Amino acid sequence: MNDEDYEVIPTSPIRRLEKRLEKMEDTTSSSQVQKLMEQVIELIKSNQRIIDDVVKANTELRDELTKIPGKIDKLVDTMGEFMELLKAASEEEAGAGPEAFKPVVDRLSELVEQNKKSFEANQTMLTSLDTIDKRLKRLYLGFSSMYGARRQQ
Repeated sequence: MNDEDYEVIPTSPIRRLEKRLEKMEDTTSSSQVQKLMEQVIELIKSNQRIIDDVVKANTELRDELTKIPGKIDKLVDTMGEFMELLKAASEEEAGAGPEAFKPVVDRLSELVEQNKKSFEANQTMLTSLDTIDKRLKRLYLGFSSMYGARRQQ
């Protein structure tokens, strides 16, 4: 006959669960969409801040670059004046002739003479030290031989 089993279940708890599940699905997706929208808006704001900073830096850079040609012109003018001063000074030095360098040459000659005297004094000192060294070695050998002879007796 009928081998199928039937069961009677109350539908009200199932209906409540279905409604609750629908609520959860509706609220969850809308909160996620809301969070996503907030993140997108924050990203747009940060991008705009970056763009503003880049525009500001670009403007400042342009201002500084416009100042450079004037500064280069000043530098070129100053270098030209410096070169003119050098030329004038070199012409004055050349016009003075050897008389202008005579005190320097005299002083250098004195220094050369002093160096020669110092060299000669150093050579004399080295010779004296060498003589003293030889005498000390002879004395040392004499004492060591005398001391060695006494020890053997």
